[in-house]
Amino acid sequence: MKFVKYAAVFLAMSIGLSACDSMKIWRADKPEPCPRITVLKNAAELTEFKDGPGRDLIDIVLEAKLTNVLSVCKYDVDYDTRAGKIDVQVAPVIAGRRGPANVTRNGDVSYFVAVVDDQKKILQKKVFPLRLAFPGNLTQNEVRDEPVDLTIATDGRTDGSNYEVYIGFQLSHEQMDYNQRQSQN
Repeated sequence: MKFVKYAAVFLAMSIGLSACDSMKIWRADKPEPCPRITVLKNAAELTEFKDGPGRDLIDIVLEAKLTNVLSVCKYDVDYDTRAGKIDVQVAPVIAGRRGPANVTRNGDVSYFVAVVDDQKKILQKKVFPLRLAFPGNLTQNEVRDEPVDLTIATDGRTDGSNYEVYIGFQLSHEQMDYNQRQSQN
């Protein structure tokens, strides 16, 4: 009877120790934190008017909005020191609407992708042009642009949670002022 009791205790301890080993493996395999992806509210929409002083609905050439951002990240770091790089890929989804003043059936926009650290210091920024087409009778269209590749170097003291990726339209001062007025209404 004592043997069965000791065998049960030994079995329980073995299971407990093997669970610790499996936890150790699980912790090493858990996903690393990716940088937060943020569409900047004041740069998430763009309204382009035809040349001239008119700013009525009939003067709109194009309206565009960042509706989504698909993203993924992957770590390429030394297991012991955690130094290396974080590869981030983002693909913005942009919805566009052709305005009454649009005679070309397309519109050109530019958006930016910027990486900032936890102090909000811009580490890198790239601007990308995108053409929105409205073939046939389409007045609206949604496009997912090609993925943008970003690389963030890390010395092992930081991980993806220390960084943020900002995305927004590259706006003129007039477009920023228009967005500001629209948000106040």
